[in-house]
This record gives sequence, C-alpha cells and structure tokens, in this order.
Amino acid sequence: MLKDVTAEIKSNPPTEAHLPTNDQWVSILLRPRRLLVAAAVFHLVITVTISVFGHFAVLSDVFDRNGIAIAVASDGIKLRAEAVRRSDELTHGQIRQWFHANTPFYLKLYSVCFATFGIVFGPTALSAEPLNMFFYLAILILVFQLGQEIFNRRVGSVAAAVVAVWPSFLLHTSQLLRDPMFIAGMLAFILAGVLLLSRDLSGRAAILTTIAGGFMALLVWLSRDTMGEVLSGTAAIAGLLFVVRLFVEKRRQAKSAQTKFSWRAHVPSLVGMVLLIALSVGVTRVIPRFQRLSSNSQPTTTLGPDDWENSRRLKRDLVAEPQADAPANAWSRLIARIGKLRQGFAIEFADAGSNLDPDVQLNNTVDVIRYLPRAAMIGYFAPFPRMWLTTGNQVGRSGRILSGVETLALYLIEALALVGLWSGRRLVGVWFLWLVSAMGLISLGLVVMNVGALYRLRYIFAILLIILATEAGRRIFESFHKRKHLLASSS
Repeated sequence: MLKDVTAEIKSNPPTEAHLPTNDQWVSILLRPRRLLVAAAVFHLVITVTISVFGHFAVLSDVFDRNGIAIAVASDGIKLRAEAVRRSDELTHGQIRQWFHANTPFYLKLYSVCFATFGIVFGPTALSAEPLNMFFYLAILILVFQLGQEIFNRRVGSVAAAVVAVWPSFLLHTSQLLRDPMFIAGMLAFILAGVLLLSRDLSGRAAILTTIAGGFMALLVWLSRDTMGEVLSGTAAIAGLLFVVRLFVEKRRQAKSAQTKFSWRAHVPSLVGMVLLIALSVGVTRVIPRFQRLSSNSQPTTTLGPDDWENSRRLKRDLVAEPQADAPANAWSRLIARIGKLRQGFAIEFADAGSNLDPDVQLNNTVDVIRYLPRAAMIGYFAPFPRMWLTTGNQVGRSGRILSGVETLALYLIEALALVGLWSGRRLVGVWFLWLVSAMGLISLGLVVMNVGALYRLRYIFAILLIILATEAGRRIFESFHKRKHLLASSS
C-alpha cells in the first residue's frame, strides 16, 4: 500500500498553489535551480576565503600559501607538485609526454586547470576551483536526483542542501583531491542502478542508462582503483534486488485477478542490469590500473621524479593483486585482497596518531569473520568519543572537536536512516541505498585503520544515509506538524 501511495504522489506531485500558505515559501526556496546557484556561489566564496587566508598566512598551520589545507589533507602538497609538472608540459606544448605520463587521471585534470587559470591565479587551489566546483555541483545534482527518484522532490532538495553545507566535505571539495571525482562517479553509478531497479525502462532508455553507468564505473576506477570490489559489489546488490523485485511483483500479481505478470515488460531493464554488472566488473579487469600516490605522514614541499616513481612503485607493490601465487578461487582472492589492502594502509599511515587496531592482520576467512563486528563499529561510529577531545598529529585539538561534532551529527543521521529504512521498506530503492552504504562502511572498517583516511572515504556512503535520514526527518516533521494542528483545532 505504501508503494502505491508513493507512486501516486510521484505521478501527481502537489503544486505550490495546493500547498499550505506557510509551506509555499519553503517550496520556493527549495527549487533546485536556486539551490544550485546558491551552492555555486557558496563554494566559490569558501575557496576564495581559503586562498586569501593562505596567501596572507592567516591560519598558517591550517592552510599553506597555495590554499592547500595541510592540516586535513597534507597529501595535497605533493599532489599539487605533480599537477604543476604536468601543467608545465601542457604550457610548453609537450602534449604527448603529458598524455603518456604515469600520473593519476584526476591530477591530469587539475594540471589542465593550472595551465588554463594559473596565468592569473598561479598553481593554487583557486585555479583548481572550476574543476572542484563542477564535481561539487554534480554531487549535489546527483543527491537531488536520487532523493527525488526514490522519494520525492523535497527530500532530494533537503538532502542536497545538507550535503552542500557539511563542513569537512565542503573543505575537501576545495582541495586537489580525488574524492570529489570519486563521489560524483559513484553517485552517478548508483543512480543508474536505481533507475534500472525502480523503473520498467524501454529498450532505448535501458541501454542509455547502462552506457552511462558503464562510463561512471570507468570514472570511479580512474579515481580510485582500490575501490573496484565496492564498485562490483554495488552492481551485484542491484542485480540481486532486481531479481527479488521481479519475484515479489510476480507473487503479488498472481494473487490479483485484475492484472497478470508479464516478463516482457521487464526484459529491457533486466538486460541493462546484466550489462551494468558486466561493465562494472570489466573495468576492473580490462582497464589498466592508474596507481595513486602514496600519502606520507611527513609531507615534503617538493617532490622530484624519483620520489614520485618510488611512491608509485610502493603503492603498486602494496595494492596490486599477487600474480605468481594467486589463490585458486574468487573467495580466497577476495580475502587475500582484504589483507593486502589493510597491509597497505598500515604501512602508508605507520606514523599516524589516529590508527585503530594497527596490529590486527586479516590473513584468512576466520580472521575476517571475527573482525566483522569491530569493522562495523569502526565504519559506522569512528572516530570514537574518546578521540574527540584529544590533540591530533595534524588537525590539532580544534580539528578533533570538529570531527567529534560531525560524528555526533552522523550518529543522528544513522538513527534517522534506520527510521527511513523502516518507513520505506516496501521501496526497492531504499533497500539499495541502505545495503550499499552498509557494504561500503563495513568494508572500510575492514581495511582502513586510519581515521583520517576513513573520514574521506566514508563520504559517499554517509551521503546515501543522509538521503534516507531526510525522508525520515520529513515524516517526523509532518507528523509533529499534524499533531500540533490537531491540538490547535481541538482547543
């Protein structure tokens, strides 16, 4: 029944004229175009402020002269240095050398920004703002589309607004990092899965959606090749839920004498889902790996070619799949992959002061199963309260306090997301967002022992919970508003 009501609301959304007078202004303010323009201006103001602070050495322990937030993203120093080298190749016409350089794809995009806007602003965060703003706005649009597709337009608008002003997320999207590109690509891939799940698309629409999802899978892979398993897992969850949806609908319609279940209507979406799974697996097997630069807890202001090559080789040795003695079956390879990734994070953040369970090693299936409850706690609740008031090696006490405030907000979001899951349990899209977020958060808890790295990698899965929490908050607010109205009427 809930599903039928939701479908009716989507097909006949209330217009502003039908809304109560005190709600019309909310509808006007939450118009997507107005929110998008406001978000663009807001992001530009934040980036300009950071650049000014850096240039005049205000908060010099937080931002350097190039606008790099050294307190929260110190790896931006060497990433900027590599982007500058690539931009120099572009400005000197060395296109072939730039194209064949073994540099992460996202840094090549930043080098284009430096070559274009660096003439005016120099190789600073302000020159990278066009690309950062593009991904920032793309993320907000995708959040809105997911909220609207699964629930309604207002949920999408409010969820996008919450994501837009999330402090640490906003700060990270102003830096020279891969996170905005990864989050945008992952959200677009999830949206493709939601469309195939929740709609009976025509053949043309299903193919276009699948092709778009394949391109987004490639974008995710180019931004973070260590997230291949999460990408494939997301597609697998979508496929499983699609099969469950078909059988539930067949069973429901079998009990109804008015309608008869037709497989033909679902064939395009079914084919699209199979192709989406194939593409998500294919990009992790066919496309060459773009090695990412290993982050160091002791960043340097300059990074020579030898340093870049050594960092790239270290990351390749730590993360790449073993070739000579690879396990025979897929499950054993997955377990070995988990242990290898965890080992990589242990070495990469060996001197960090915010590591959790650094001595834990996951070498076999038993180790992984035993650690799953702890991994779930880390994925959902880290940093834990005991870390909120301590002084970090990089972010200091103020940074830890900010992370504590955000974590408290995340706890509330997770609680509301549970309410949203229960209230929308008949909607397949709700289960998709919940299962993908759960898979991602637990996976991060298994392999990522550093809280700072976990913080950055967790944004995509927290965003999915924000969408569910927004629907729960809307229901609670409307219930409270109706109760207040009834009490006022009775008195």
